[in-house]
Amino acid sequence: MIVVRTSLFALSAVLLAQLLASPPAAADEGLVLLQRIAEGSRQLTYSGTFVYRSGGKVDTSRIAHSLRDGIEVERIEALDGSPREVVRAGSEVKCFFPDEKLVIIENRSSQRGFPSLLPAGLGSLPEHYSIRSGGQGRVAGVKSRAVLLAARDDLRYGHEFWMDVASGLLLKANLVGQKGETLESFAFTQVKIGGSLEQGALKPRFDDEHVRVQQVRATEVKPDDVGWIFRTQLPGFRKVAAMKRQMAPENPESLHVVFSDGLASISVFIEPGAAAGETEAETSFGPVNVYRRQLGDHRLVVMGEVPALAVRRLGDGIERRRK
Repeated sequence: MIVVRTSLFALSAVLLAQLLASPPAAADEGLVLLQRIAEGSRQLTYSGTFVYRSGGKVDTSRIAHSLRDGIEVERIEALDGSPREVVRAGSEVKCFFPDEKLVIIENRSSQRGFPSLLPAGLGSLPEHYSIRSGGQGRVAGVKSRAVLLAARDDLRYGHEFWMDVASGLLLKANLVGQKGETLESFAFTQVKIGGSLEQGALKPRFDDEHVRVQQVRATEVKPDDVGWIFRTQLPGFRKVAAMKRQMAPENPESLHVVFSDGLASISVFIEPGAAAGETEAETSFGPVNVYRRQLGDHRLVVMGEVPALAVRRLGDGIERRRK
């Protein structure tokens, strides 16, 4: 009898420890809130001003967003430094640089920016992030709720999202380092959700006439046709896009491959060209880690908002496919 009671007590203690370590209700609620954030950033009409902070860098931008006939239309204008703006309609992105009298046009189907940081489908995020709902607060005067994501390994960073309780729009996003430090932050300082936008809010303010137009040519490539092998498979990261890009007719064509776990992404750029004596190098720009290496007559650049270990591990596993 004593043995039976001891076994039952031990089993109960184990079950209780598991429940305390990862309460199912909190995890499920966190995933539901994430889905609301993913949908809200795409489907809602909103406008406002947000601030980006990373280290000592602070940038302020104005944004307007709407969904027209199922297509997202968005305009972002930088309010600091030299004038510049980005106008997006679906996957077509136009970047205006009036001081340089330059407009760059390209397709960015796989690239997202604040507040559209989450993918439409959350997929396997719970396998690689511990997700839970957090407390409540206020961002830009709006009642908000936190969702916290802790990385389950050392190949990605954590995240802290604050959403509008009423609509689900993402109001604030913090990228959290491996020591719990904030690496970068996006946050609305003023926001209007719903209703109609001001007249002309989605139209570029800068004249696109009498300027140089640079069309970035991008051609999708089938995964088996890229000509390169990625031997190192990072857990959770899968190949989501592969394309050949050419910034200008006089520039060589490069290969751009994107890997993502559904939240974090890593870009691999492979282009012809070799510099004498060029060796492996690692650099960082805020939370973005960059790994460069020379492979024969090609230059490889691997970069992303992930720990340095991730970009180096992926970069060291790249090889030229033998014909």
